[in-house]
Order: sequence, then C-alpha cells, then structure tokens
Amino acid sequence: MAQTPPDWFRGAEIILGMVSVLISMVIILNPGYGNETVILLLSLGLFFNAVRMMSSGGLGQLSRSFRSMGLLGGGLIVAIVLLGFFSPGLGISTLVSLLASGLIIQGAARLANVAHAGHPRWLRVSALTVGSLTVVLASTTLLEPNLALFSLVALLTIVLLVNGFESIISGVRPSNRKQLTLLKLIVFAIFYGFVNINWIDLFATSAPGYHIWLILTYMAPFGVLLVFQGLRDWQLALSLGLLVSLLNDVGYYFTGDLLFGFHVPLVPWLAGQLGFLGNTVLFVFQGGLFTFPVTSTLMGLSIYSRIAVVMAVLFHWWRYPSELVA
Repeated sequence: MAQTPPDWFRGAEIILGMVSVLISMVIILNPGYGNETVILLLSLGLFFNAVRMMSSGGLGQLSRSFRSMGLLGGGLIVAIVLLGFFSPGLGISTLVSLLASGLIIQGAARLANVAHAGHPRWLRVSALTVGSLTVVLASTTLLEPNLALFSLVALLTIVLLVNGFESIISGVRPSNRKQLTLLKLIVFAIFYGFVNINWIDLFATSAPGYHIWLILTYMAPFGVLLVFQGLRDWQLALSLGLLVSLLNDVGYYFTGDLLFGFHVPLVPWLAGQLGFLGNTVLFVFQGGLFTFPVTSTLMGLSIYSRIAVVMAVLFHWWRYPSELVA
C-alpha cells in the first residue's frame, strides 16, 4: 500500500529540488564561469541532494535499512563535498571525479527506492529512470577522463538538473490517479515544448505565416482532450498549450545550447525575452496576411500573463481532479 510522507519532508523535497534546478540553470546561463566556480556550484547542488537523502532518515514509514541507507549515503556525499572544499590542492579533474562519485552514490540510492513497496508505482518508475540515468552519466564522467572538461561538467550539470526536477515531482506527489494523469500531461508538455517545439523554432522558421503555424503546433497534441472529453476541458487544453509556448519563448536557446550547438549569450537574450530591454525589437511576428514587430516589453507582458493563466488553471485542476477523466 502506498504511503504518503509527512508534509515537512515533501516540502523539503520541493525546496531542495528547486535549489538544484536553480543551481543548474545558473551554470547553464553563465558559460563564461571559470572551472573553479562551476565546480563549487555543482558541489553545492550535490550537498543539497545529500541533505535530501539524509532527511529520509527521519521518515518513520521507512524500514530501518532504508533510513540507514539515506543517512549513510547522504553522510558519505557530504564527506566527499567537504573533502573537495577543504583540499584546495586537488586538481580540477580530481574534483570532477569526486563529484561524479557522489552522484553515483545518489543514483544508487534512488535505484534502491525501487524496492520499497510503500512507494506508489509511478514513484518507483521515476526512481528507476532517474537513478539509472544518474549512475550512467556520472559513471561516464568517471570512466572517461579523456573527455573535454567542458563535456564532463555539462554531463554533471544535466544530472543535477534531472535530479532536481525529480525531487520536485516527488515532493508534489499526486495522491490519486487523476492527479497523476495531470502530472503526466504537464511532463509531456514540458518535454514537447523544450525539445520538439524548440527544435522546430531553431531550424524551420522560413515557412509563410510561420508564427501562426507555430501557435497551432503548441496546441495540437492537447486537442485530443477536446476530442475525447468535449469542450468542457478547453481550459486545461489551453493551459497546457500555453505551457508549451512558455517553454519555447524562455527555453529555445537553452535547448539550442544544450542539444543543437547554438551558443549565444543566454543572459542578454533572456533579458530581452522577459521585457528588460524596453522597446528593443526582438523579432517580427509572421502572421501570413499580417506582420508586426515584437518588442521586449510586449514579449515580457505576454510571458508574464501566460504564466499567470497557466498557474491558475493547473492549480484549479490539481485541487479539483474529479473534473478530469483519467
């Protein structure tokens, strides 16, 4: 039978996950950081992950072996981080290897959660996926020291980012099948926007009326909701499409930088997207029969309004999942 952890632990998972994601994004946004700074940030992220592991030692519903594993594994990771911090004579490659070792321990701990019958099935699948990915990528970093240092750090950053998102989802922890269905839709929207849509927006922008087609592509997958459940779910379908659009407007150069070799200054670009460049024209909207310039201010207002709509609608559906047919 699935067991729900106490609110303090769920809150800790969400907060620590958000910190890990934030640290990862800081590294991605600042490719000019020196190796020492990046290693320090990764060490902080690993430390917060260790705190999450050690917190599981206070969960009464876990068996003694699982609590001990969390405490010992988290303590070992803390020791690794402290060793790197208080040993300034260690080389960068050695520090990277230490971080990779810590992440392997963390990944192994996530894999062990697959065997805990008190976790719901979706959480065991999540632990299996994230734990396996963590062990594989961290082991690659450890076993392939001839890779460029930039590539090694990039792999560790991706591992930290994935574990951060997994921690947030674990803390949110849907309590019924309909909330789980909504969470799956949100995860799909994030992947669809960050990978598929951004790939289109990076390579296929010359079609007539391009931006109209792009908007339709945002919404296309979620039309299935309307087909099977009728127009009463139009708010949910719209909010998921808007979530995809947000992943496009604030994420396409992140995708380009991580996956497709588009290396641009991310901070100035993001400042323009968020409205901080005022009346600077970012691009011209191609609507087929009409066009108009999109300024930084207009883009920023569009992004903030979409965030408000998405948060309000998804929060409503999370609170009242009975309206969703799973």
